[in-house]
Amino acid sequence: MFKYDPEHNPDPAKWLAIDEGTRIEFVRRYHRRIRAELPNIRAHAAAHAIVENQLAEGLPEAKRALERLLGEGIDRHDAIHAIGSVFMEHIWNLSNKPQGPGDPNAPYLVALDKLTADSWRRSG
Repeated sequence: MFKYDPEHNPDPAKWLAIDEGTRIEFVRRYHRRIRAELPNIRAHAAAHAIVENQLAEGLPEAKRALERLLGEGIDRHDAIHAIGSVFMEHIWNLSNKPQGPGDPNAPYLVALDKLTADSWRRSG
């Protein structure tokens, strides 16, 4: 049985072979196991799963951000949170701000390339 642990990179092929709902459930179970107090565990688990999907699919900006954050001393779980926070801000912006022409995901990719341990810590 697959057991999710954000401190370890899941095998990309195995991760992507699991259906999306089950991936989210594995992440939710992990956070229940560690007794994480979260305002919305389902949203948190979905963000985790999305970041893991991007990494497993080889999104270059996500991979670079993870490597940079790990190199700056952040553990993998917190690095997933940092990338997830950039993703969630991007989703909020897409939903609440007028969008210009071009690729709607371009601002997210730029933000990932700017993400550092220091900028994430300052964000809050």
